Amino acid sequence: MVNYNDIAKLAKVSPTTVSHVINETRFVLPETKRRVLEVMKKLKYQPNLLARSLATGKTHTIGLVISDIRNPFYPELVQGVEELAVKNDYNVFLCNTDYDVEKGLKSIGALIKRKIDGIIVASSQVDSSIINQLMDTDVNFVLVDWGKRNVGVDSLYFDYKVGIAEAISHLVSLKHRKIYFISGPKTLKTAKIRTRNFIDAIEKYRDNNLDYKILEGDHKLEGGIKAAQKILKGKVLPTAIVCSNDLTAIGAMKAFKAGGIRIPDDMSIIGLDNIALTEIVSPALTTIELERYRIGKTVMELLLNRIKDKKLPKQICIFKTKLVVRESTAKSRENNR
Repeated sequence: MVNYNDIAKLAKVSPTTVSHVINETRFVLPETKRRVLEVMKKLKYQPNLLARSLATGKTHTIGLVISDIRNPFYPELVQGVEELAVKNDYNVFLCNTDYDVEKGLKSIGALIKRKIDGIIVASSQVDSSIINQLMDTDVNFVLVDWGKRNVGVDSLYFDYKVGIAEAISHLVSLKHRKIYFISGPKTLKTAKIRTRNFIDAIEKYRDNNLDYKILEGDHKLEGGIKAAQKILKGKVLPTAIVCSNDLTAIGAMKAFKAGGIRIPDDMSIIGLDNIALTEIVSPALTTIELERYRIGKTVMELLLNRIKDKKLPKQICIFKTKLVVRESTAKSRENNR
């Protein structure tokens, strides 16, 4: 079995230097480090991860907590996190909360017990109890899109305002005057923010006699279907719908089609997220884009920064959104007569 002495002999360094290279416990000159790594590769040496953890106090694992593994929003975000994690020799534990706060608390508690090096919380179902649990420990963590921005922790936020404003401007330019919004659950801080941004964008066109209404969804296909079915029961239909996420929009499209509504001829629909399905559904969905892969890489970078330096000032990163116009929006039917 290959050991430190074997590597040291071929690399012409001391066993202590080999240990520092493997465990990253002290600076080693780049040329020396390169030589040691080449010998390790030649001898097919695999470090003992348990021994390295004991030596460094690091497990080289991080936890990633998400809301719903079935939601197509998350795969690209997870990919971005994992790609940068692997490049930096970290493993990723994925935890799914199913929008359940208690499950989120248990998942984070289990991650802390594993002595992991950091946690990324990308679950929308985050409340103060989860934040307090994390802050009561010395674990490194980063929050993704938590509603409040005044907490003194590393955070990444989405600026929905720009994308939603572009969506309303787009619909107004198409002569839409009756625009509904299908929100996420009212209990979610981020859903409240999106609803507020929608109202703010609509209010800017007060002189255009816009009529709007808010219906609650659940950020799932079923919520979009139910909201659309409720709209279909109304005496007067809107000409355009903006949805709090793409799954809601796709569910609404399904229900409207079943009800004999043609999209976009009778009804224009806009989603939010720009998941892969938006280009596959028919018609292709106009949506507000979030760059999930880049978000994943960025939030992992924030966590790595914190792991390397606990005294680093609070890190805040804000991602803007933008409208991606496809086939599900067209001129209002009321102006095609």
